[in-house]
Amino acid sequence: MPKVPAKSQLARAAVALDKVDSKAMLGYAYLRKLASEADFTCTWVGQHSDGWGVDVRLDVHEELDPQARLKDFALDFQLRITSPGLPVVDGKFLFSLEVDRYETLRSATSERPRFIVLLSLPSDFDDGHALSAKDLVAHRSGRWLCLSGAPQAPNTTATPVCFPPWNVLTPAALREIARRVALGSRFFHEQ
Repeated sequence: MPKVPAKSQLARAAVALDKVDSKAMLGYAYLRKLASEADFTCTWVGQHSDGWGVDVRLDVHEELDPQARLKDFALDFQLRITSPGLPVVDGKFLFSLEVDRYETLRSATSERPRFIVLLSLPSDFDDGHALSAKDLVAHRSGRWLCLSGAPQAPNTTATPVCFPPWNVLTPAALREIARRVALGSRFFHEQ
């Protein structure tokens, strides 16, 4: 087998990292666009080491309901990016989530729940397909879930998480999630 020159290896690694970073940045842009349309602000918290996810904080600075106990608060979202073709089980999208991320999401207090968003990118994204956050919002590409109260993960590496197809993350859905948090409503994990 011929040896690949070190410069070529570095160039390939840089291209691979650019693709990973571009997915994370697209995911962040998607959440920023949703937050903006919902009249919230979105702050980058961090990128997952595998490049397929980001953590963000959405800040809410308004009274969303007359009975709301919270007016200035934040929502924590973890976004995971996937390609199409996820298995469907009992009418829900099945996604394998790392146990440490799952445990962080499920152990959140009911007063401050954390949410996960599954963003499905089109299959041609890796082929240089031009895609914007606006496109992803318009195509309703994200599904959300709250894992508060979910059972402990059954193994040590990854656990299946089922995303209902009807939990589409839209600006209106984001406002409703925030309204429910402001009211102190509980989110019940459904699997």
